[in-house]
Amino acid sequence: MTFIKTPEEITQMLVNITTQLEIFFLIVHGLFLAVLLIGFFYKKVRNILFFSFIAFLSIAGLVISTIFVVLPNIIMFGIISILIINAFRKKELNFELKNLNFPSIIFGTIGLIFGFWYLHWVEDPIWINALFYSPIGGVNCPTMLTILAFLCFTIEPRSNILEVAVGVITLYFGFFGIFLLGAYIDIILIVCGLFLLMRAYLIHKKSN
Repeated sequence: MTFIKTPEEITQMLVNITTQLEIFFLIVHGLFLAVLLIGFFYKKVRNILFFSFIAFLSIAGLVISTIFVVLPNIIMFGIISILIINAFRKKELNFELKNLNFPSIIFGTIGLIFGFWYLHWVEDPIWINALFYSPIGGVNCPTMLTILAFLCFTIEPRSNILEVAVGVITLYFGFFGIFLLGAYIDIILIVCGLFLLMRAYLIHKKSN
């Protein structure tokens, strides 16, 4: 997040983003469900579909961060967008679900659920409104958690630099959300971020 705003100002900004772009986030939720449904059942389009969605999320995060002038988010989403596109270009985004190990399935599923149903920054009743309007593709925490969740469903060869970058940035936003903004749901970001970093480390260690 920004280094010059107070936690109160950041909170108000995130609420404003969610409120002003409510229709956009509703559309993204619909896309999210469509991408998952089509991707899980139609193997031939899965790679391009999942890649396109996470690239869309990171670029949307970049654009919205630019509109609302959140410099750290501009930098982080810019980096992630480049790394996602580069990983796809190098054939390092392989969503071959049948060869996944069990921990990747578990943490990927957790990330998908709480990325889609992010219980913060929406109006009451949060439990219901988060199903439709949580700010995926606009606010850093649900956006990074969703990108991370999709990466959990990849098999080797993977982009180690992409997974490390996503893991580190997700951890950063997770700790920031919990300790400065009181978004305790961000414990999910920390848990999933640690898993992705551990998986990337073990793969790197095995390859060496």
